[in-house]
Amino acid sequence: MIEVFSLTKRYGGHRGFIAIEDITLTVRDGSVFGLVGYNGAGKTTLLKTIAGIYRPTSGEVRLDGRVGPPRTGELFIVADEPYFISQATPHTMARFYRGYYPAWSDDVYLKLLAAFGLDERARIEGFSKGMARQCGIALGLASGAKVLLLDESFDGLDLFKRRLLKRILRAYARTCNAAVMITSHNLLEIEDIADDLGMIDGNHLVFSGTTEDIRQSYPGASLEEIFLAQGNGDAAILDVEALFA
Repeated sequence: MIEVFSLTKRYGGHRGFIAIEDITLTVRDGSVFGLVGYNGAGKTTLLKTIAGIYRPTSGEVRLDGRVGPPRTGELFIVADEPYFISQATPHTMARFYRGYYPAWSDDVYLKLLAAFGLDERARIEGFSKGMARQCGIALGLASGAKVLLLDESFDGLDLFKRRLLKRILRAYARTCNAAVMITSHNLLEIEDIADDLGMIDGNHLVFSGTTEDIRQSYPGASLEEIFLAQGNGDAAILDVEALFA
């Protein structure tokens, strides 16, 4: 389980830029938490702070009730632009991660590479951005980590693979009893797989709850309408009819 309490991350000292401020949320074991936000809202900073890559300015993160950096094999983060060893292939990356994740599964990894159409022996530096992201996702899902964080992981995937990934993430959360958190700037990408949803806007968490509770609280409204009402997206509306006149 992921528990975030009053988390703030500031860059540049007391008067510096505030990336996220006073965020509190929980990602339950066996569930998928979908975090929606506009580009630059703080989604990536939140994930990296949960992962221990960034140190919080204030507040704390608990993984399974414990404060501190993740234990070996406990957490896997799939960044928007995954990092790979120079000249690595999917095969060599598997050898690298196998040593850090006790629950690693070669069988899961090879099946996912096949499903994504990735050559195990090809150099990743020759992959497109979408293919590299798929390789990172396959590594994360093969790790067996109890905490899985994915940043904008639907970008670059075609319709078939997006649908496949949604099914896989739900199965992973439930089968491995894992806490899965995925971010997106597109609510439609994650609303049908998330057990819980949150919206980050202006560096704050402005909305959070189970998908079912959100629907019951706003009967007759679509999730997109609900989230637009909670955020500041209307501030960017233009008189589009007059824009090109």
